[in-house]
Amino acid sequence: MKKMWVIPAKENGEFVAKTEDILAVYALPYDENIPLVCMDEQPVQLLKEKYEGVSMKPGNVQKEDYQYIRNGTCSIFLFTAPLEC
Repeated sequence: MKKMWVIPAKENGEFVAKTEDILAVYALPYDENIPLVCMDEQPVQLLKEKYEGVSMKPGNVQKEDYQYIRNGTCSIFLFTAPLEC
C-alpha cells in the first residue's frame, strides 16, 4: 500500500492544474504596477534555557544542558517580491 502526502491521491489532476496556474503567475514579466508579492509563514517554538550554561575555561568547550522550557509559540511571516531582484 502506498500513501501520498504531497499530492492528494484522489485529486491529482485538479492539484496539478492549480499548481500550473500558480507557476504561470511566476512566469509573468515584471510589472511595477502589479507587483508579485509572496508570503510564507513559519510557526516557531519559543524556548528558554532550563539551566544556565557553564562558562568556558581556556582550552575547554562551553557546556550547555539539553533541557529547555517551552515559552510559547509564534509565527514568523516573510514577504518577498521575487521579480524585483
